[in-house]
Order: sequence, then structure tokens, then C-alpha cells
Amino acid sequence: MANKEFREIQVSSSLLVVIFLGVLALGVFIFLLGVSVGKKQAGLSAPTRIVTQQIPETVKEPPVKPASSDTETGGAAPLRASSTPSKPPEAATPDPSSSKPPAPKTVETKTSAPATRGLYYVQVLAVADRAQAQAAADRFRKQGYTAIVVDPPPGEANYKVRLGGYATRDRAAELRNKLNAAAGGKTDFWVVQY
Repeated sequence: MANKEFREIQVSSSLLVVIFLGVLALGVFIFLLGVSVGKKQAGLSAPTRIVTQQIPETVKEPPVKPASSDTETGGAAPLRASSTPSKPPEAATPDPSSSKPPAPKTVETKTSAPATRGLYYVQVLAVADRAQAQAAADRFRKQGYTAIVVDPPPGEANYKVRLGGYATRDRAAELRNKLNAAAGGKTDFWVVQY
């Protein structure tokens, strides 16, 4: 066997730094190129899905009429938001002497009504904008729910949209479960007593 000669390569420290920086720059470039290609591939393979909560279909439940002594004592009865139209007092009794048919009844649109205290509600929304809260309450009213907008207490900024007005917590929990089922999963609605 013949002796093989070994040659030693000597690299100066400044050349070693240049080689290291070149390898580092090439690595960063390849990494950024991979990230940009990966983002494009993810955008092409799976289009963006926007998950929204579906509002359940119309549910016809009569509103709960709490026992109130205010009407018996001559006080003003508390107002309640209702999906049923109310008739004005003058349209309650048509004039029998008139030969014309009675005028069609008008529907009163309530912007918000104070909730009856002591009842249970399902809170479905809390927003800082009153118009947005009112629009949401109107959507629920069109679906047959009794919806109210609660003004924020001092120190808070959110208007709350609540459905129901039940005498028991169980009835309000049933409504919340029905809303969860209609939305296809668990919502962030909760039962509150007002």
C-alpha cells in the first residue's frame, strides 16, 4: 500500500465568517420561500370558512303574564316587549252607529320596553351600540320570541338583548337549550334573572 498524502486546507477567520454568513443568508431565504409557498398552498386547498350562528326558526310561545298588584292599585302596569300586536284604546270598541267597517288595527312598534323584574331571561347579546341591540331584538321578535333591550347600568357600556320572561329558571334553560340546538352547538347564551 502506498502512503496517501493528506493536504490541509487552511481558512482564515475572516473567510470563515463570510462562509458562515452566506450559509445563514441562504437558510433564511429558503425558510421564507417555504413559508410563502405554504401560505399559498393553504389558501388554495382550503377556502376560508366563516362560521356564523344561525338564528332559530320561529317559535310560538305565549308570553308569561306575571301577577302584578300595580294594575289593581291603580299604578301603571309594567310594559313588556311582545311579538303580538297591541291595539290602541280607541280601536278597542268600534262605533255601532257607523256604517263603515272598523278601521284596520294599527301595530305599535316599541323601541324597547322595560323588563319585568324577578323573571328569568336568556341573554343572547351584549353590545355597546343601542341601534345594533335594537336590530337584534327586532330580528328575534320577528321569529316569535319576546325580546327586550336592557339599558346598561351605571358604570357599564353594553346594551343587553334578552329573550323570554319566564317565571322559572327551568323554562329559560329550555329556551337556551333550544337556541343551542338550532345553532348546531353550544352558544354563549346564558340564563339571567332580572
